[in-house]
Amino acid sequence: MSSSVTFFDEAYYIEINRARWAMAEAVLDRLPRLDHCIDVGCGPGWFSERLINRGLDVLGLDGREELIVEASARVPKGKFITQDITDPNALQDLQPAGLVFCFGLLYHLENPFAAIRNLHRITAQYLFIETQIALGEGNDLVLVSEGQNQTQGLKFHALIPSRRALVKMLYVAGFTSVYRHTGVVQHSDFIDSPERLHRREVFMVTKNVALSLPDFILESEPTTPKIDYSR
Repeated sequence: MSSSVTFFDEAYYIEINRARWAMAEAVLDRLPRLDHCIDVGCGPGWFSERLINRGLDVLGLDGREELIVEASARVPKGKFITQDITDPNALQDLQPAGLVFCFGLLYHLENPFAAIRNLHRITAQYLFIETQIALGEGNDLVLVSEGQNQTQGLKFHALIPSRRALVKMLYVAGFTSVYRHTGVVQHSDFIDSPERLHRREVFMVTKNVALSLPDFILESEPTTPKIDYSR
């Protein structure tokens, strides 16, 4: 096993993945039956394996070749290909899937808007997102430096959108509705505490389908202002 992959096997990653999956399974149980799933930012295949165990035909995408090699070895029932989700020319030949699963990815990207446009292209019905958000109530994006390891983005810098900015991007890309999860995810990154505010949120995004799920609220499309250069 390569040193880059062992980061994903450390206790922190396993702990948060288990919390994410406990929430995700409860949500997936309430969706209509789906046959095909694209796991975007699949890493070494932790979620892909569990999605396959639910009976889904899973295609995993990741920008790092070494993680695709590892996922293929760990999850032989899946199909995995190397793909940069921010590439505007990517994914032209992929058939849209009923479920696109995108956990732990968007906040690692230099261009999350380009990624969201590609996610729209490959989503037939449901896009399930878990991501970090920038603090603030405006249409903000925060440029951050990342750690120099293979769990991070391809460029080691990322633009993290606020909730409002992320929701706007999803609507502009063409999604029909954006729903935010209001239930509990049993991990400190999702829960406000006296020490810090939560930094992760979950969204179910739809494309031409109706949705009614407990613990989700509809987010309306935010307005975005023009810059006033007169002042």
